[in-house]
Amino acid sequence: MAIVQDRALLLKRYPFSESSLVAHLCTREHGRVHVLAKGAYRPTSRYYAVLDVLDVLEIEWDHSPKRDLSNLRAGSIARRRRGIPDDPAKWFAASAMLELADLASRPSHPDPALYDLLDAGLEELEAAAVPADAALIAFELRYLVVLGLAPSLETCAACGGPAPPVLGAGADRGRPRAAFSAGAGGRLCRACADEARASGRRVGTLPVETLDDARAFLESGSTAGLALPQDRLDRVRDFAGRFLDYHLEARPRTHRAFLAHTNRNAPHETADAV
Repeated sequence: MAIVQDRALLLKRYPFSESSLVAHLCTREHGRVHVLAKGAYRPTSRYYAVLDVLDVLEIEWDHSPKRDLSNLRAGSIARRRRGIPDDPAKWFAASAMLELADLASRPSHPDPALYDLLDAGLEELEAAAVPADAALIAFELRYLVVLGLAPSLETCAACGGPAPPVLGAGADRGRPRAAFSAGAGGRLCRACADEARASGRRVGTLPVETLDDARAFLESGSTAGLALPQDRLDRVRDFAGRFLDYHLEARPRTHRAFLAHTNRNAPHETADAV
């Protein structure tokens, strides 16, 4: 049995008996870790009032490959984040980040990129330099990159060539849109869009403006949202959320209310979707 130390972020916790906790943690160098914090509710515990979401933790546990649940031996707070819980928008965004990290993290599979992304996202919310929804959009798009699922936003996902826009019709007349398929990996040229449809893939269209805004978030982070009006932020968030849902094959709890709305990027005359 080895004694292990690492930096961690709490994903979720459950009561265990009258005074203990089971904690699921995202650690930087050891992936997802499940620990039993015996007596965590006792004031005399070495980790009393330590196991809280949002805070950066330094933890020590005993590890055995034969056990799914390790014993927490010590814990301390390396970085306390007090500015998030009092702001509903920040709290919601933080909850969404934690839920997505929870879905992606795996036991005994180190993923420093995922840990760093989550830590940076929570820190951005704490700093309050950008709107909470802009921080969440940047997190979700970069989360797709970490998972190897980043959409092609400018060139054709299938052939790698140019993917010129088409002009919308009806109420969208004159507004450039682009063929897009989540199943095919993103934006498509006309020929690849026709081929994807023929093979049974779902192909719709998205506003080029939304794809350009998403690309700005990937390149510049959440600061890309500072100059955008709320309706454009909502359209990028809608796009990122639906693309994530497709590839996760589930709708995270924190996505449900926002994405219950009709697709904000759909043409007005159809129910087109990503």
